[in-house]
Amino acid sequence: MVHNNENLFQYLESLIEKGTDPIDSEELVWQRYGKTVAVMVLDSSGFSRVSEAHGILHFLSRLMLMRRVVKPIIEANNPLDFHFEADNVFAVFEQPDEAIRTAVMCHEAVFENKVMLTEIEPFQLCIGIGYGAMLYSETLEGYFGEEMNLASKLGEDTADGGETLITERAYASASVDLVQLFEQRTASISGLAFPYYRRQFSGNK
Repeated sequence: MVHNNENLFQYLESLIEKGTDPIDSEELVWQRYGKTVAVMVLDSSGFSRVSEAHGILHFLSRLMLMRRVVKPIIEANNPLDFHFEADNVFAVFEQPDEAIRTAVMCHEAVFENKVMLTEIEPFQLCIGIGYGAMLYSETLEGYFGEEMNLASKLGEDTADGGETLITERAYASASVDLVQLFEQRTASISGLAFPYYRRQFSGNK
């Protein structure tokens, strides 16, 4: 954790004001603000479709039910930090095991609590998880790094309802028993392919 009075962006701004390119101080920046963590990005399936068909208040009411279900689960798995943002949840953990367990439990709880998106369609979660070195700022922006970008890509853009997708680094660093049901897939960002691992929550089949 950072032990100074400047958050990451304040520190970068101070370097620039001194005429120093932050790139030239990259090692120092990582020493002060670098942290190795697991990130979980949880998204809600069907936001645009259901909001258009049933109205935004309908979706928000269902969203609040989902939040009430997943919040105690996240809190029980020792997060370093987490917050809700629109129909997303961003949670940070020390290790990928905690993030993966949280993801599995969230899928199960939303299903078991019969949270419904519509009268006939269950509420489903799309979750991406990454693990690695990131830069941390004590602001709403939170964590920055390749694994944060990949987790966001997997959770918000790639995963379908009921899926948990984890990066290659998260997979390699997790306990074997937690990832034995994950299967390897491939996604791409701006034409650049990268491997990830997928698990489908069976209750949503």
